[in-house]
Amino acid sequence: MRRFITGDDVLAASRAGKNQIMLSANEVVTEVAAELALSRGLVFVREESLTANNPAAPQAAAASSGVASHIQKLPYQGLISEREVLSWREEFPILSKVIHVGNCSQSAQSKRVRGAINRYLDDWLEVGMNWDGWVEEVNLAKLEFAKLINASPEEIAVSASLSDLVSSVATALDYRGARSKVVVSDAEFPTVNYIWLAQQRHGAKVDFVAVGPNYEIDIHDYQRTIDETTLITSLTHVYYLNGFKQDVAKLAELAHSRGSLFMLDSYQCLGTEPVDVKKMQIDILVSGVLKYLFGLPGIAFMYVNKDLALELAPAVTGWFGQKNPFLFQSRYLDWANDTRRFDTGTPPVLTAYAARAGLEIANQVGVHRIKDRIDMLSAHALEAGAAQGLRIISPLDIARKGATTAVWTSHKKDAHEVELLLKERNIIVSARGDVVRVAPHFYNLPQEIDTVMAELANVLK
Repeated sequence: MRRFITGDDVLAASRAGKNQIMLSANEVVTEVAAELALSRGLVFVREESLTANNPAAPQAAAASSGVASHIQKLPYQGLISEREVLSWREEFPILSKVIHVGNCSQSAQSKRVRGAINRYLDDWLEVGMNWDGWVEEVNLAKLEFAKLINASPEEIAVSASLSDLVSSVATALDYRGARSKVVVSDAEFPTVNYIWLAQQRHGAKVDFVAVGPNYEIDIHDYQRTIDETTLITSLTHVYYLNGFKQDVAKLAELAHSRGSLFMLDSYQCLGTEPVDVKKMQIDILVSGVLKYLFGLPGIAFMYVNKDLALELAPAVTGWFGQKNPFLFQSRYLDWANDTRRFDTGTPPVLTAYAARAGLEIANQVGVHRIKDRIDMLSAHALEAGAAQGLRIISPLDIARKGATTAVWTSHKKDAHEVELLLKERNIIVSARGDVVRVAPHFYNLPQEIDTVMAELANVLK
């Protein structure tokens, strides 16, 4: 007979000072209990998972002193040598002063990006107005982004933010037919879900897939949700809170098998995780560049498959989304005959200079090489955090984890307060909700991760 774990059970465990709740085979966690456990930093562990190889086992380890024995690493090939890393560190001046592991929010400033910004300012100062050159710079930034994901430049749109681009897609869909469902998850960065919820007035039916009690999502939950009424499946590549990484190729295949479009938000990992939109059969991909692509806020890119793009007519539009922006007619819509139809108003020129320079770094180093190093640093962060007795809520299987390692802090200190205290110690991390995120880039060193976790433990004490 099944027994249901309720919110009262979670509250009782929390009051008792526990950080995990053991589950037998016949016990089921209610949705309320799962959400309450998430907010209070508790994890559910099935008794059989302590010996079996399943997703709950790593979370059991995360709450115990035996984390290291449960970490599942990937083979480290050392594709970027330590000498090369040290050489690249000179490109990022701040690394000589601080330990920068807040890359899930903003990467370190590079000399190239700063030089590109100065190049725009110099051009503006000396030439005064150079629209031909500025538009060309935007197109070159599109080219670098296309190269990163194996697309053509004609399949790339640009705007000031990811929200603008997703809104453009959302307004281009018709929710009045048999397919009106939009499948999203609770792991999405909230702005994306807000956009889909806003389409409910036009007939969209938004269906959420919940994050499980181990801060991950089981693909079977998507299989139960995506059906013949699903118009589009809009999912994140990596969960912003704890770095949980989804199997994009499998999810795209699942969506397409049910007749759904597939849209991927790759903002939380692009630059550290190879993405091939053709091989992965991604219909639409969106991302900004300020995290692992070394750029600035104020610009975002979107890929839309060239065949799909021509079927969509976005209601969020502007003069740069037309065939000839400089025709200056105002009596009819004449969308561009490629993905540029999702461009809106005047392009973000200054940030395009910075974006192009940052994307060039990612393409030069090579994302497959960056991933190799990130996977090593990610495993090292788990081990270092475990050695300090920190409460980690990230996956312990590196194959299911991005660069982010999330440490639960709110049971002792507010996460933002911890971020500020570490900044006083010349360590840059990123707080979100109840956790502090440690997110290295390829330029970080293992010994820096050790220092971060030790100082994080000291701050919490």
